[in-house]
Amino acid sequence: MSAKPAVLLIGGVDPQGCAGLTADIQTVSHHDCHPVPLVTALTEQRSDGLVNLGALSAEAFLTQYESCVADFDIAAIKIGLIPDRHIADCIVKIVERHEVPVILDPVLAASSGGLSIEPEVSEIIRQQLLGKITLLTPNLPELGRLSAEVQPMELAAQQLLNEGLAACLVKGGHAETAFATDYFSSAQTTFYVYQPRLKNQVRGTGCVLASSIASQLALGHDLRDAIILAKAYLTRGIRDANQQGPYHLVTHHRHPLTISDIPRLCYRADLIGKHFDFPACPKNLGVYPVVDSADWVERLLTIGVKTIQLRIKDKATAKTRSEIFDAVATSQQHHEVSFFVNDHWQMAIEAGAYGVHLGQEDLHDANLLEIEQSGLRLGVSTHSYWELARALAVNPSYIALGPVYPTTSKQMPWAPQGIERLQQWQSILADQYPLVAIGGIDLPRARILKQTGVNSVAMISAITQADDYQSVTRELVHLWADHHL
Repeated sequence: MSAKPAVLLIGGVDPQGCAGLTADIQTVSHHDCHPVPLVTALTEQRSDGLVNLGALSAEAFLTQYESCVADFDIAAIKIGLIPDRHIADCIVKIVERHEVPVILDPVLAASSGGLSIEPEVSEIIRQQLLGKITLLTPNLPELGRLSAEVQPMELAAQQLLNEGLAACLVKGGHAETAFATDYFSSAQTTFYVYQPRLKNQVRGTGCVLASSIASQLALGHDLRDAIILAKAYLTRGIRDANQQGPYHLVTHHRHPLTISDIPRLCYRADLIGKHFDFPACPKNLGVYPVVDSADWVERLLTIGVKTIQLRIKDKATAKTRSEIFDAVATSQQHHEVSFFVNDHWQMAIEAGAYGVHLGQEDLHDANLLEIEQSGLRLGVSTHSYWELARALAVNPSYIALGPVYPTTSKQMPWAPQGIERLQQWQSILADQYPLVAIGGIDLPRARILKQTGVNSVAMISAITQADDYQSVTRELVHLWADHHL
């Protein structure tokens, strides 16, 4: 068995065991990582507020650090309470020694009130730490202190990025809105992640979120996936929060993800909480060829295929339009056929297609309201947890996951998902969304996937490049005959 990734946890001790390093250690342990705690302060705090910071001396702190790293290779760092400028200077030096993901949760005041952190700490964070970390996770008041109260939060986050910060996740828990919404910003992208606000007022949530993100990064996840997985972990923990003394505390768990745990993701604030209502398609789409011509559509429908997609790339608009209209006309001559057009949603609407399939970039650019109002079904491609969160936000007719296996149809920037991930998503989506497996699936692999219970498989070259496509297609149709409902 390989060693668990070690996560260095830099923060203060909460004497009541509700937040700070206690919450960090529990979180990291439940992510199957090894927590390595580095104490910055022995605080004195109660339900009525922070009484004393109890900062360690710089010498004691650095001596402790050397023991922390003496026998472990650190895979990620999470930074919480920085009690004074002396500890802040030490942390800058520590971060410079490690080329690993660093999450900074800037605890600039206790949530229960009382003492706050000296202004010099904010200045050191802003001038010396921001350019060295992977992600900053401030709440709205902390963002205000670090950005000199720039409004709105999108501009404040951008200001910090302009000063050298790589990425910022602004926690929206302090906003009085129907949805608990966080805002992510980096040089590459910005988005909102949101969920219905839960009633529980829970202590230590910021610590748990940042430690969960650090753990997910230590386990090798992409930053966006780490955020989605951490949000899901925290949501489940808040929903199941237990009473301890005067507080509600996060319940830590290792339960499988559920669809209610996963936040939704959108790119515009006006789409937060927007509900789309695309028509349903068959729960089990069965064998699902993806072809590049109306001729292939006709050939495959003639031998019993019930679900098919026309994907045309790099052809003139007139030729694409002709192919789509011809394929729609052909599909309408066959009984109970689910015919999807890839990408070209306007033409799909004009031609009267059954549905449209969009990739993530297409999903970003398409007019979803117009597609919804047209009555088309919507299928969405996903390759990661954050893309799943994006797909769930639009409530599509089905969700595709891939590549399940290595594929030769096009260059893929994503690693193969594998059967285990496919089964996990099958469990997550359950009866709410049909799941289509795609990528590198041939006849032998289709037989294997059939045994997992996946209800739909999309195939390209396994059919269109087969020596005997009719024989292969008939066997696949027969294999999934009892799946098509």
